[in-house]
Amino acid sequence: MIRALGLLLIFLLELAVLAIGARWGWALDAPTAGRLLAAIGVPLLLAGLWGALGSPRARLPLRPPAKFAFQTGWFVLGGAMLALLGQPWLGLALVVVWVVVTILLRRAT
Repeated sequence: MIRALGLLLIFLLELAVLAIGARWGWALDAPTAGRLLAAIGVPLLLAGLWGALGSPRARLPLRPPAKFAFQTGWFVLGGAMLALLGQPWLGLALVVVWVVVTILLRRAT
């Protein structure tokens, strides 16, 4: 049950990065059309990358070290976008929660 909760939390954090990408795109200093395009395009690009490389059913499955590097980049990017939105502590919290849950999941297996 603990493993299931950890996996659920990781999934929710993954979705949070998509939402953060949309918020970051909308916050760009650009005309409304550009902001709207970025708010839609950034999460779509991120979702495409996740589907191709990071998901359990990825089209291009990565070996464990590469997958871990991809996931690390994913959550660091989410944290960086939060920092750029003026929420550096929230960005740090996102990364720290992911690290802690990942460590706990690895110890549980």
